[in-house]
Amino acid sequence: MPTIDISSQPGKDFAGDVLIVPVFSGRERHRLPLAISKVVRQVMDEGDFKADFMEMVPLHHPNGVKDSRWMLLVGLGEEEALTLNKIRKAVGTAGRHAIKKQWASVGVVAPATSVLGHDEVQETVLEGILLADYDLVTFKGDKTEAKRFKSIEIFTNGDDTRKARRRQAQIEAGVEACHRVRDLANTPAGDMYPESFAAEAVKLAKHHKIHCEVLDVPALEKGNFNCVLGVGKGSARPPRVVKLDYTPKEKAKKHIVLVGKGICFDSGGLSLKDAASMETMKDDMTGAAIVLATLVACAQLEAPVKVTGLIGLAENMTGGNAYKPGDVLRSRSGKTIEVLNTDAEGRLVLADLLHWASEMKSDHIVDLATLTGAALIAMGDGVNAIMGTDQKLVERLLDGGNATGEHLWQLPLVEEYKELLRSSLADLKNITGIRWGGSITAGLFLSEFVDHTSWAHVDLSGGWSGKERDFRTQGASGEGPRFLLDWIMS
Repeated sequence: MPTIDISSQPGKDFAGDVLIVPVFSGRERHRLPLAISKVVRQVMDEGDFKADFMEMVPLHHPNGVKDSRWMLLVGLGEEEALTLNKIRKAVGTAGRHAIKKQWASVGVVAPATSVLGHDEVQETVLEGILLADYDLVTFKGDKTEAKRFKSIEIFTNGDDTRKARRRQAQIEAGVEACHRVRDLANTPAGDMYPESFAAEAVKLAKHHKIHCEVLDVPALEKGNFNCVLGVGKGSARPPRVVKLDYTPKEKAKKHIVLVGKGICFDSGGLSLKDAASMETMKDDMTGAAIVLATLVACAQLEAPVKVTGLIGLAENMTGGNAYKPGDVLRSRSGKTIEVLNTDAEGRLVLADLLHWASEMKSDHIVDLATLTGAALIAMGDGVNAIMGTDQKLVERLLDGGNATGEHLWQLPLVEEYKELLRSSLADLKNITGIRWGGSITAGLFLSEFVDHTSWAHVDLSGGWSGKERDFRTQGASGEGPRFLLDWIMS
């Protein structure tokens, strides 16, 4: 993490590599420091910059800003249409440009506006620039160094910075968790498999004083995790389940259980995916990565609630011992499942874990999974689907998504669709056999294993980005921990 300073200074004396200046469109200059405003006015009057949303213009050694090597103007669009997420995206876009240019010391002028409060603007500017500060080079040549910021200064031009400073620790922990999810989900499956993921969880848990238990195959057999075992049978790398417990020093106000799908690689099993669909299947453990990263952030922030993380880790492969279409698995709950498609494996792993989570008698259960292509078709790769049995819990998570710019959209759990999951051979079948409503029927399948009044399921359609955009790099988006922390910390 770079050094960070949130300053009430105007920024005109910034002496770093680049000063990022968010600008509203229109001829009026919205309360920018005078020396900076003169530069912006000149560029706009010459027609080189309209300040359309996310439009950028770099200026080398700008007149009137005496020490900064570069000034980077980035458009916010019309002030009347301003939102916090527009600030986050505009600043993040400029931040990604600065990262690529290897500008290590960066300043950002927080926009002054009457549309939003200055406290939340400052916090969002910090989030945007930190979210952009990511560069994974582990798998490049030995001499490749990561392009990262060394220092960040936020300039508020006289506005009070106390509230933003108080929120700084949570913002940093949330962004660090986002980057951790990116690291884990971007790592090739040859390096990130059930055993190595579990080892990483043990290492992080020890460092942050989180209790950690890893269930190997004998322990899974003893605990009747038959669905986890069934999904993992086809791989030479056996499955694992990880249980993490963060407990606050003082009496916990609530107990939350987070459940993560951790399919470290999904070939589809014997219901084999096509080659193109497998290219990104290293990310099918994103739910597990979110749970691990969130537990670490809770420990860093000394969250006031107890948080348990359950992570189901397996590879869905095509080996000679792989489970087959037509097999029947007896889940940990005792309910039997007819497997009609081995590529609907995530819900099988979650079935065992959600039953275990229900036994813990917590206040809330939230599971997170890259579960269905249907969610991606419905939502695109910028919005995550959510459904659940507790409307207040769902709404609070929706609020967290809105606050952090990690969008969630609620889908209904349509009771009539449950009939589509009934099997003539077993209690349930793992797919309906029809194309329609796949995200909803997957959620209904999971609900069969939840014995709890407060449960929410997040289908992570926004967990992977096919291209770089705003503060998001191509690949794993890192979404999840920040909206969870917004809920947990409140």
